[in-house]
Amino acid sequence: MPSSDDRSTVRSERINHADVYTSSIYTRASAHISSSIISKFEALISSDNSGEFMAFLATAEVCDSNASHLASGDLRVLHPVFQIYGQCRAFSGPVVTLKVFEDNVLVRELLESRGEGRVLVIDGAGSMRCALVGGNLAQLAQNMNWAGIIVNGCIRDVDEINGCDIGVRALATHPQKSGKKGIGEKHVPVYVGGTLIRDGEWLYADSDGVLISKSELSI
Repeated sequence: MPSSDDRSTVRSERINHADVYTSSIYTRASAHISSSIISKFEALISSDNSGEFMAFLATAEVCDSNASHLASGDLRVLHPVFQIYGQCRAFSGPVVTLKVFEDNVLVRELLESRGEGRVLVIDGAGSMRCALVGGNLAQLAQNMNWAGIIVNGCIRDVDEINGCDIGVRALATHPQKSGKKGIGEKHVPVYVGGTLIRDGEWLYADSDGVLISKSELSI
C-alpha cells in the first residue's frame, strides 16, 4: 500500500501536469486571437502624460448607436481624407479651432498654452505647399498635454511626430516649412473634412475615422 508521501507525490505530479496542460491550451488559444481584435483593443486604450490609462469610444460603435444624432447633425463624420500619425491612434477632447494659411505662428502660440486634454483643429485651407506642424510642435503639444492635432493641410518631420505620445491627423506630408507672419484667426468656426467645426465641440478619433460631436459623449 502506498505511503502518504507517495500519494502526495502523485497528487503533486498530477497538479503539475494539469498546469502544463492548461498553460498549453491558453498559449494555443492566444495564438489564434485575431490581430484585428488586438489592434482594436489597443486603439481604445491610451496613456496620458501621467501614465494613467484612459478608455476611448470606438467611432464605429458611436455611429451605430447614435443614428438620430447623425441625422440631426449633432454628430458628424469627417471625410476619410486624413492620414494617421503619432503614437496615439485613438484620442478625444474638446476642440480648439484655428484658421491659418501657410503660416504657423498662431499654431505655436496655441500649443504653448496648456492643452488640458484638448484637440487643436487647424484649418490650413488644405494647402499642399508647406507644412503647418513639425516635430518640434508635436513635442511641444505632448509636453503641454494636448490630446491631438488635426491639420487640414500638411505636416513634416514625420519620424519625430510618430515618436510623440500624441495623436495627429493630416492630409499629407511636405518638407517645406510655412511662413511666419502671424496671420490667422483663433476660436472661429472652421470647415474641415466636409463639416463645420466650432470651438468647444468634442472630437473623437481612432483608426476608423474622426467624429465631431456637439457635446461630450458618454463612455
